[in-house]
Amino acid sequence: MKSEMTRNKIIQQTICLIQESDGIYENITIRKIAEKARVGVGLINHYFCSKDNLIEICVQTIISEVISAFRPELKESGEPIEVTKSAAKQVMDFLMENSQISKVSILGDLKRPKSMDNTMKTVLGFATYLSSGQVTEKHKLNAFMITSILQEAFLRKDCLPDSLGIDFDNKEQRDLFIDDIIERFG
Repeated sequence: MKSEMTRNKIIQQTICLIQESDGIYENITIRKIAEKARVGVGLINHYFCSKDNLIEICVQTIISEVISAFRPELKESGEPIEVTKSAAKQVMDFLMENSQISKVSILGDLKRPKSMDNTMKTVLGFATYLSSGQVTEKHKLNAFMITSILQEAFLRKDCLPDSLGIDFDNKEQRDLFIDDIIERFG
């Protein structure tokens, strides 16, 4: 019981440090985490084995909460494709604005996939938009393809100008890419 409370305290204080650093976690040290959580450095290593493991757990928690709270501003006509485009653009804007933690979350899901990890929660969200509420296996598959392509493009955003001629830092180009992907798979 006490060990679970200590573990949760370390996670919560690490999340605070990540948020205070605007998601740039490279400068967060085990010592800073230990000081903020008021525990010994050895306890952090005992519970989490490494700083990277602790950071990934915390980032996955942050992103999971963002996904749960995500309510896109849908100004479109209400047509499923247009609603999905609008939601996808907002998701990509979040990824771009929170690049460091988004990368950790996506790569964590790729390394240790689970049936309801953050990637699959995003898939289900897109499937709901694509279907107008009546989700079928086809909607899920299309949403999976959309999510996979968007994540891959995000992870490769720095080399896309050379390989595909798309500058993901340019919102207009990014939005056109999203429109094209969703038109193909929506």
